[in-house]
Amino acid sequence: MTTNQLTRLKVLIDDYFFVFAAVLAILVAAGGWTTYSTVVDPGTHVEERTAASWSVDGGFDHRGRVVENSLIFQKNETRENRMFYITNSTPRLNTTYWFKLGGENGSADVHTRVSLVDFAHYEQEAEESEEVIQRRIWEERRLLDVKNDTLKPGERQNVSFKIDADALRKRTKRLHERHKSLYQISQIRTQVFVTTTINGTVDSHPVNRQFNYTLPINSTMDYFVVSPTRSPVEQMSVTQQTTVPNQPGTAPQVGSIALLILSLVSLGGLCYGRWDDRFVVSESVRTELQNSKIQSEFEDWITIGTVPQDDPQTTIEVDSLEGLVDVAFDTNRRVIEDESTGVYFVQDADIWYRYTPHWLDDNAADDEIEASDNPGSDDEQ
Repeated sequence: MTTNQLTRLKVLIDDYFFVFAAVLAILVAAGGWTTYSTVVDPGTHVEERTAASWSVDGGFDHRGRVVENSLIFQKNETRENRMFYITNSTPRLNTTYWFKLGGENGSADVHTRVSLVDFAHYEQEAEESEEVIQRRIWEERRLLDVKNDTLKPGERQNVSFKIDADALRKRTKRLHERHKSLYQISQIRTQVFVTTTINGTVDSHPVNRQFNYTLPINSTMDYFVVSPTRSPVEQMSVTQQTTVPNQPGTAPQVGSIALLILSLVSLGGLCYGRWDDRFVVSESVRTELQNSKIQSEFEDWITIGTVPQDDPQTTIEVDSLEGLVDVAFDTNRRVIEDESTGVYFVQDADIWYRYTPHWLDDNAADDEIEASDNPGSDDEQ
C-alpha cells in the first residue's frame, strides 16, 4: 500500500470511525454467539431412533390327495403347493394359512378371520392415458374360519380349511345367473381373504397392527389354478424420541472462533488508534488529497499555469470544478489552475470563470484565526 493510499485510509477511518466501530461490535457479538453455540454449548436436538424391531411372516400351504388313478397320477398320491390341480383327480384342496411373529421377547394376541370372497372384476383402459381402471362392481363373502391365539416371538398360528372344486363351480354358476347383465362387462373371480390382527407387546414395546393376505383361486371344469402369493417378511421398527447433543463440524467451530478473535482484535486496534491519534490527518494533507483527487478526475481538462491577479476583466464565480469543466467544454477552452493560489480559471473572451476550492477558504480562515491568536508576532521578530 502506497503512502497516498495509507493516508486516504486514515482519513476514511477518522471520518467514519463510529460506523466502523459499530460494524466491528456487531461482528464481535456474532462471533461470540456462534462460538458459544458451536464450541461452548452446542445444545441438543431430538431424534427418532430405533428402539426395537420385530417382524411378521405369513402365507398359504395347500395340497390335494389324488382320489382315482389316471395316466399321470396314482390314487392316494399327494400333490402340494402346485399352481395347477386337475379337478377329476384332486377335487378338494386342504389349505392352511400360517402366520408367524418374529422378535426377541414378549407376546401378542393374534386374531385371524378367513373368508372366501367372490367378486366381479371390472377392468378398462382409460381413454386419455395408458392407465388401467380396475374396480370391484360387487362382492360376496363367506366366513370360513376364525381363530384366536396368543403367540410368543418365533411361534406360529395355523388356520386350516378346505376348498371344494365342485362347490366353487356351483357357486360361480349361481352368481352368473344372478348377475347376468354385469357378467357381460366383468369377470367373476374368487379368492381367500385373510385378516390377521395382533395386539400385545413385542420387545417391550406395544404392538397393534393388522395384516392382510390373499390366495386367488380359479376353478374350471378341468382344473384348479392357485396363484402363488408368497409375501415377503415384513420388518417393523419401534422408534422412540431420544435427545442427543449437537455435533457441529470443525469448519463452523474454527470459523466462529476466527470471527470472534479477528473482530475483537480489529475493534481493539481501532479504538487504540483513535485514542493514540493514529488516524489524525492535518488539514494541509487533507487539502492535498482533495486537490490530487480532483486533478486526477479532471486531469484531461486542467493545465497548471499563472493567472494575472490584477486583470480588470469580468470574473464569474462557479460553484464546482465540474461546472467549470462544463464551461470549458462549451467554450472549447482549458481549465487553468493558478500555481500560486490553487484557484481554477477558464477564460472566454473578456470574461473569467473562476472556481475557488472550499478548502482554500477553510485554510484562509484558519490562518486568520491563528493570526488573531498571536497578535504582534511579526513586530517581535
